[in-house]
Amino acid sequence: KISTDLKEMVLRMKDARCLPLEDICHYAQVSESTVWRAQRRKRSTGSAAPKIPFGRGRPRLLLRNDCRYLLQLARYRPTTFLDEYAARLEQFRHLPVHLSTIHRSLRRAGLSIKRIQKMAKERDPELRADFVRRIGQYDLVCLISIDEVSKDDRTYTRLWGRA
Repeated sequence: KISTDLKEMVLRMKDARCLPLEDICHYAQVSESTVWRAQRRKRSTGSAAPKIPFGRGRPRLLLRNDCRYLLQLARYRPTTFLDEYAARLEQFRHLPVHLSTIHRSLRRAGLSIKRIQKMAKERDPELRADFVRRIGQYDLVCLISIDEVSKDDRTYTRLWGRA
């Protein structure tokens, strides 16, 4: 990449006619076509600098407020699946958004996917000691353990969340 300062200097030397163009190109290590392009750009814009890229690519489907809404949803319930985010956007924002668009928006906002660790609500040491004391009065043959797990087809697979 050739700097704008070098192009401007080469054009000044060419205009001053202090050296032949071949020598100027040799010493500056640029091609003659670069000099002609820089001269054309300087005549049309007033500077040899390349034009600033503007508005490249496809416009984003999710606007800033939509992304903010999506981030609020992700922070409120980080284990939500992408299709559930899409349903929320469709229902409340009237935006039919593809799952990859949602994923890219969350990743662009800095949210990564991490493994979920569920913390037990009964972690209070005093409550646990009280439970052990109360349950200790019974004989082991009298105890029955029942696991009451609420699950549907998806809850057992919620191993990942956004953070």
